[in-house]
Amino acid sequence: MADEENREQKAPNEDAIVTGELKSKKKETEYLDLPQDNDPMPERPPRPGTSYLTSGWRLRFIIGNEIKIIPIQDTIVIGRVLDNETSIGFDLTPYGAYHFGVSRKHAVLTLFDGSLYLEDLGSTNGTRINGFQLTPRQKYRLRDADELEFARLRTIIRFEKPS
Repeated sequence: MADEENREQKAPNEDAIVTGELKSKKKETEYLDLPQDNDPMPERPPRPGTSYLTSGWRLRFIIGNEIKIIPIQDTIVIGRVLDNETSIGFDLTPYGAYHFGVSRKHAVLTLFDGSLYLEDLGSTNGTRINGFQLTPRQKYRLRDADELEFARLRTIIRFEKPS
């Protein structure tokens, strides 16, 4: 009899399921066991001969064997969307964002003075450029062919000239 009571106590409360309390807890970003000893990324100038980026340019994200192309805008928020939420600039949900530990509002791309910058928005599992851990709320200049990691989701970013 005691075993039956223990099993009943461990079962989810039906009211919690109906009201969505369990669903919302499951959708929160979980902390991943990522290495914390990475050196911070140093500031880096643009490469010689780097083009001046404008809003006519596009970004090609290579994620595994998939490609996503988006136009460069002044700001692009990167993260994942939950059910019934409005979309963000670049939604990583179709690429397994939740499984890889990506936060809802993970990072932001900013176009400033002809260069593109990436800023971690205080995400749960961090952001890296070419393996370097980014300090949250600090902007880092991106270069063509950089490898970006949003938690454990890896992508290569390429800049495409306007046609």
